[in-house]
Amino acid sequence: MRNSVQDEQPWVSFRAQEIIHGLVSSNFKIFEFGGGGSTLFFCKRSKHVVTVEDSDHWFEKLRDIIVAKNITNWRGFLVKSERKEIYLQDSYKNPADFMSGAKGLEGLSFENYVTTIRQFPLEYFDLILIDGRARPSCIHYSIPHLKSGGFLVVDNTERDYYLDPFTDRIKNEFDVLFDERFPTPYSPDFTKTTILRKK
Repeated sequence: MRNSVQDEQPWVSFRAQEIIHGLVSSNFKIFEFGGGGSTLFFCKRSKHVVTVEDSDHWFEKLRDIIVAKNITNWRGFLVKSERKEIYLQDSYKNPADFMSGAKGLEGLSFENYVTTIRQFPLEYFDLILIDGRARPSCIHYSIPHLKSGGFLVVDNTERDYYLDPFTDRIKNEFDVLFDERFPTPYSPDFTKTTILRKK
């Protein structure tokens, strides 16, 4: 069975893939929350790719593929979640709480994972892909590190809570290039990817 790593493609809808193909340039610096086929795709087409992953198994697998392919423009960070004290008001929908809504990840903080991007200068990246954990938190911390004219790509935005906290910021600071559900490879589902350009 084919998958995004074998095909070296981002695991987003077919239409979102087409748009991303047209956006990426050889001089781009790219950050991604969550790696895989997108990592290989970006490394072949851009200047520098940074990936943060929370799974040691997946990180090692991805790193082995990159070494085997002799890719030299990639930098990877393995940043695992940590146990946290949960308060009644804490929510995976709140960017300030660094939580994931995925089953089995209750009681975990992804603060160190999310804030990995702060190791890089403000307005440094040309494209940031958010396809990992604690996505509202990732969006919040990504915006300052995205260049003016740069692209913010958020996958699975059929989950409204990813973008709901940023309604006003998106309206004031971004142009919406794509925000629709489309068929998605390796899946029977239609998924939604949102692609924004920072003004």
